[in-house]
Amino acid sequence: MFRYNSQIMNITDRDVIHRLVHPEVFRKLRFKSVTVEGTGLKCLTETGETQLVSPIITVANGIERRDFYLSTGRMTIERDGIELLCEVFFRVVAAEGEVTERKVLRCALRDRQLDGSQEKNPLSTFPNTHEATHKLPHPDFKCAELSIYCYDPEHYLPANEMLDFIMKLDSYLYAKFDPDVFFPLWGKAFEASNMAPWQSAPPLKGVAQHFVEKAGDVLAGVGYNRMDAVCGWYNVVLFFTERMKFGFTYGEHEAAFNALAAGIRRLEGELGRTFNAREQAWLVALQSIPSKFIPPHLNIGVRWINTPTYTDYACRIHKDLVPFPTDPRLARIVLPKTLTTAATANNASTTAPAPQPGTASR
Repeated sequence: MFRYNSQIMNITDRDVIHRLVHPEVFRKLRFKSVTVEGTGLKCLTETGETQLVSPIITVANGIERRDFYLSTGRMTIERDGIELLCEVFFRVVAAEGEVTERKVLRCALRDRQLDGSQEKNPLSTFPNTHEATHKLPHPDFKCAELSIYCYDPEHYLPANEMLDFIMKLDSYLYAKFDPDVFFPLWGKAFEASNMAPWQSAPPLKGVAQHFVEKAGDVLAGVGYNRMDAVCGWYNVVLFFTERMKFGFTYGEHEAAFNALAAGIRRLEGELGRTFNAREQAWLVALQSIPSKFIPPHLNIGVRWINTPTYTDYACRIHKDLVPFPTDPRLARIVLPKTLTTAATANNASTTAPAPQPGTASR
């Protein structure tokens, strides 16, 4: 069916609903539980009613799409051979009868086998073409990138200037920066919005952590060596590194993160207070405006790569899954004598183990 068939295509709807999606997502749609029944869903409502929902399946432009129309919203699962994308929406009916949808969940798993080339899967939102910044460690290395967004549908920000500022922060930082416009909105976002950059509603507690933990189990089960995440904003880095124990893929991002963390600790000491993750994200965002407008005592001196408008060089963090076998060619590498230590000489004389048959193949 698909041009490419990665191991992610072995992840079933049952895996998605029973393992990857936190039950709180369905509770926000007024269901006690949602389970897989045959090819459809069995939904138990808050009143004890059972609803059976069959998918509406469409195939177009290289994407298979399965829509489950629920009594209170909609769930969609899409696949394109490389990526699996699941989205959940809550249906809102206004007093005047207008019906809208609020996104509750967007989670995805994407095989990275095309990264670093000009090839792109149909569901891919951002380019991953740069041959250096997206190159995998080895041609046979199996790596999947995850993404997770979740929102409380009961606490969406109203459509106003604050929502525009939070969701289009890049524009306010760069293309149309105006200190007279920026600082009142930035101050309000820092003090009273209860949102971090790019958040249209507060996240659902426990949903992101559940997805990342279970995604690691599911990906390891189908043979992936590593799972990645791309971090746009500082609060996302904090979540993955501190709570989920991911490591930085590129040293320069770790160095920038450590410098920012040290700067924030300095500010906390000078101001006599501790900043939560959301406040830290807004302080880091402040570092991206023209430096002459940053109040001197808030100038950390380091910027974070925090833009969704250019993703060919983004902060990658990762967690190792199934061990990747040592390539036997490592044992044949010869360094100039001035760069050879006793340890490297001993390593070179030891034959590395050969890859196991059938391991980490694409």
